[in-house]
Amino acid sequence: MSQKSVTTREWFRDAFDARYLEVYPWRDEIAAEREVCSAIDWLRAIPGERFLDLCCGAGRHSLWLKKAGLDLVSLDLSDDLLAEARRNLGADALLVRSDVRALPFAAESFDHVAMFFTSFGYLSTDDENLAVLEEVARVVRTDGGFLLDLPDRKSLITGLVPSSHRSQGDLRIEETRSISKDGKRVEKQVVLIRGEEEHTYTESVRLYEIEELESMIQSSGWESSRVYGNWAGDPYLAGQSERMILVARRAKEN
Repeated sequence: MSQKSVTTREWFRDAFDARYLEVYPWRDEIAAEREVCSAIDWLRAIPGERFLDLCCGAGRHSLWLKKAGLDLVSLDLSDDLLAEARRNLGADALLVRSDVRALPFAAESFDHVAMFFTSFGYLSTDDENLAVLEEVARVVRTDGGFLLDLPDRKSLITGLVPSSHRSQGDLRIEETRSISKDGKRVEKQVVLIRGEEEHTYTESVRLYEIEELESMIQSSGWESSRVYGNWAGDPYLAGQSERMILVARRAKEN
């Protein structure tokens, strides 16, 4: 008889365990190096500045941020991914386990913060997601930088693949994708099968229009300055760009 488990609490608390590294093995360091180079350029970050890699995962971006000479802190909620980050980054890396809703840092602790590869919009409501932006703003100095890397909503919906099946070694992966009824979230049911064991969870990520995101950014203490459509630095075009990469500055207090 097969053993089945289904995630019922906040999905990201269980999705990013050791199995995540098997489900998405192609998220490699080569692409991360290119992305970090662009991020450093756009943020105008210089060696020695305090930099927070927020939702760092297994540390593929942190690796290159560290090599660039930044005073780096890497934060994630997943024990398993932080353990992998430790293997990748070495014993001297500063790794922190925390929820993004309550960052364990004093005000203005960082010069720059980056959230790479769709690590925002996981929470159930816009108010909760807005609070994350406010919390990030709290820990960044005035005129410090913030990079937020998200998918373009219209391009994602247009190119959505309803279902797929694949294997990684002895792990069978079945994925079913859909857009929520209100059109605001992309949802993916993931079924992982290994032998007699089966584990199911559903990823759910808020999809923002650029106008929505810029409004949230500005109301949470940031000044939106530039939006790129890809890591090559091309201008963002809604419905045509692959990504929506927003670079903001910490607003000055009135």
